[in-house]
Amino acid sequence: MSKHYDKMILGFVVIVTGVLGTLWVKGYVKLNNDFEVSIKEDGNDDKYGKASADGIQETIDHLQRNLKWVTPTLEGVPQKPLPLTRSIPIWVKNDEEIDLLDPNAPMIRPPLENSWAFKYGVDVGRNDLLALDDDKDGYTTLEEFKGGKTDPTDPESHPSYAIKLTLSEIKQDTYALIYRTGDNPEGEFGVREEATRYESDPPRIPPRRKSHFLKMNTEFGTHPGHEDRYKITTFEKKTVPGGAGGIPAPAHLLTIADKTSGKEFQLEYKKPKFETIYYAVIDFQLPGSEATLGPLKVGESFELSTEPGAKYEIIELQGTLEKGVKLRKTGPDGASPQDITISAGKKNA
Repeated sequence: MSKHYDKMILGFVVIVTGVLGTLWVKGYVKLNNDFEVSIKEDGNDDKYGKASADGIQETIDHLQRNLKWVTPTLEGVPQKPLPLTRSIPIWVKNDEEIDLLDPNAPMIRPPLENSWAFKYGVDVGRNDLLALDDDKDGYTTLEEFKGGKTDPTDPESHPSYAIKLTLSEIKQDTYALIYRTGDNPEGEFGVREEATRYESDPPRIPPRRKSHFLKMNTEFGTHPGHEDRYKITTFEKKTVPGGAGGIPAPAHLLTIADKTSGKEFQLEYKKPKFETIYYAVIDFQLPGSEATLGPLKVGESFELSTEPGAKYEIIELQGTLEKGVKLRKTGPDGASPQDITISAGKKNA
């Protein structure tokens, strides 16, 4: 008898399953018809509109936006922006909890800003952090921060090469004219050239002295850069009190025309007129690309192997390491010139 009950139960299950299956198929077909989407032959969706480049970019910008909210106003608690998608970054130092996103919080590794360190994942717990160069681009963490807050984890993101320039030495050439003899405009005047030049390897033209005996309007000058550059145009006979035995001392004046400058100057009897030319020696201290540049005087320029097409011109040099040297950088892309001042032991200022 039990066998008959088993057959009856099995038959009932089969019938119920069949009925439920039929109902499910009808429901699926109806649902599919209800949500059927009409597609045009050209493939564009009438109901959802056409996608545009601006629309796609707007969507990407929205998804990448760093959304923040500002904490409610609480007594004694400053408001600050907090990220919506991640937890608040807290650093514990000497049992003090420091919120890395709080601009009023103390710096963990001065002078680095906490928010900058957090942005690039800089390990503020390292005592040697400021001197590290994790991305091996030749710039320390401190240089990356002070040189433009560049990314210390990306070798393609780094400060200007100019911050690696240091003035190491100043050399000089001295040139002098001395009016030594002569007080007759119809006769000759004795004028002496004296020049000293900085030592170099290989040696340049050695220091020289040359005396000239000149009539009016005779060109003279023998040193490099001064060849046939001058001539005497006028003479003024003068004396001043205070000579030996109460005799007035000569203070005659020669007016000298300078062909190079197109100007005139006066040369007083036995009072040298000096012209000093300074030369800068500059060290490029980027690891792997170290170089010594110069000596270079005002008007001369150099390029860096790491920055093809960019030119650095010496535009001002006052003769002391403390006053430094001013450079003008021009780029190959027509960018506006940039003036940079460097001094001994001090990089781009």
